[in-house]
Amino acid sequence: MIHVGVGHSHDLSTAGAAEEATRIAMGNAGIAKADIAIVFATINYQTAYEQLYQAVHDFSSCDELIGCSGMSVLTSGGEFEDEPALVVMVLRSDQISAVSFSAEGTETEIGQQILQNVQSQLQDNSLLIIFPDIRTVEPAELVNQIGSDGTTLPVVGAAVSGDATGAQMYHWKGTQATEGGVTGFLLTGKFRAQIGVAQGCQPIGEPREVTKSEGRVIFELDGEPALENFKNVLKLLTQDDIRRSGGTIFMGIAMDDTNRNPTRGDFLIRNLVGVNEEHAAIAISEEVKDGQLVQFHLRNPRAAAEEIRTIIAQLAEKTEKHPPDFGLYFNCLGRGKGLYGTAHHDISVIQEQFPGLPVIGFFGNSEFAPIGGQNFAHAYTGVFVLCSGN
Repeated sequence: MIHVGVGHSHDLSTAGAAEEATRIAMGNAGIAKADIAIVFATINYQTAYEQLYQAVHDFSSCDELIGCSGMSVLTSGGEFEDEPALVVMVLRSDQISAVSFSAEGTETEIGQQILQNVQSQLQDNSLLIIFPDIRTVEPAELVNQIGSDGTTLPVVGAAVSGDATGAQMYHWKGTQATEGGVTGFLLTGKFRAQIGVAQGCQPIGEPREVTKSEGRVIFELDGEPALENFKNVLKLLTQDDIRRSGGTIFMGIAMDDTNRNPTRGDFLIRNLVGVNEEHAAIAISEEVKDGQLVQFHLRNPRAAAEEIRTIIAQLAEKTEKHPPDFGLYFNCLGRGKGLYGTAHHDISVIQEQFPGLPVIGFFGNSEFAPIGGQNFAHAYTGVFVLCSGN
């Protein structure tokens, strides 16, 4: 059995907020003791972390507390932007265990420390959740290092956020709140995880095969000059498309070579970083190889709204036989009200498909999720993780 509950509070007192959110979460889970408590909180609660930890511990009987600060946080009850909020998820189960960790140093050292901490607990269906501090850790390099030993362990999560300046942000494990490095936890045991990645983009034109490339430079698509293909795609856009997107076009890279009909969620979205008229080439912020499928994408509020609905609907189909017990949602600071112009957008879509599902998360500085079986750091992305013990 898996018992999960979430709670939130806007109480301005750290102790009061932690107590209220934990009491609600424990009541919703129907348990007297939790195995792990996941806590995200806006930065104003950090100044009294000892009180936060003590209240969560007292009312959940749980020593295993993990989480971080977020400029905004969320539960299935809403996305809490521009207001103080503390959110708690408690979990108790005889089939899922959580192993928390913290690590410091270079990306290589951190990757090694994480794997050493969780190695003995790894199973085929384990899931790694990380909360790095981007002031000391480069997200893409960290992901590379975690997989440097050939592990296919899926990595999800988001980089810590805090105040608007980025000067204050913290993550915590147990009794300690720290800056720099990484904290996180490994979920392992008898459960299934499904991961959806919404990158806020709509495809333009058709997928094209890379037929000549070098590193991050694409010379030919379907045997034709890549720059000419790009110019032809631009002709498909309306003035409204350009206005909504801010004039920015992205490249989507299909990461599963066996899938020759990629759709939304199958592409890794990366920036176009340059064009070369002399060689009729385009450069992007990710290496590609000949034979890969790519497709130009446009990012705007309408595309983001359509995509999140598509991704969540796909997850609903995938989990129909094994309904989820809880969810984790890691959203980007560039989404939310600033993108849609309205509050609670993504969590409302999630609740439409999964009514009553306990969900917790926060808005991060970078997001992590696999595409085509490979782990990546993302931007402007929503990562939704569903866990089921059925």
